[in-house]
Amino acid sequence: MHVLLASKSPRRLHLLQSAGLTVDVRPVDIDETLLPNEDVLLAVQRLAQAKARALAAEDRPVIAADTLVALDGKALGQPRDKQHAYQMLQALAGSRHDVFTGVCVGMNGVFVHRYARTEVCFCALSHAQITAYLAHNEVMDKAGAYEIQGGAASFVRSVDGPLDNVIGLPVHVTLSLLKEVTTDEY
Repeated sequence: MHVLLASKSPRRLHLLQSAGLTVDVRPVDIDETLLPNEDVLLAVQRLAQAKARALAAEDRPVIAADTLVALDGKALGQPRDKQHAYQMLQALAGSRHDVFTGVCVGMNGVFVHRYARTEVCFCALSHAQITAYLAHNEVMDKAGAYEIQGGAASFVRSVDGPLDNVIGLPVHVTLSLLKEVTTDEY
């Protein structure tokens, strides 16, 4: 199946290609500012839908997603700078947090959406561990300032829920949504 991905995320692209899809990357530019007091779960769903609608196409399905880390109900998106990334990792250290990804698939004016939730538990982290991680890993485009499939794997004590959700796209959810908007086999 040939799909459009409303994202420049190499992780999302890789996950979709690994699932056997042919993907054209078409990032969209929307305002991703969270609304005042917006619930994290509602935010990821709203943003995924806005991205899908911004790229709406008639000839093939559009896939859009948004991922946020939630610590004590507060959203942690992508860090503004390295200091902000440090603060995020310091806050996540030794605690449990949720990763929410909203996914929206649209075609021919029909849009369907769902979300996935994964609970991640980090071990305690020292100043030296966080500093070394930030020196050797690209974190600026990662919700919560970490990449679980990369250097941050050593931070993780446990994961409860789909790992691919934490990577950036719950593939099972996405494929289920594709089945709802198209009759093509993939």
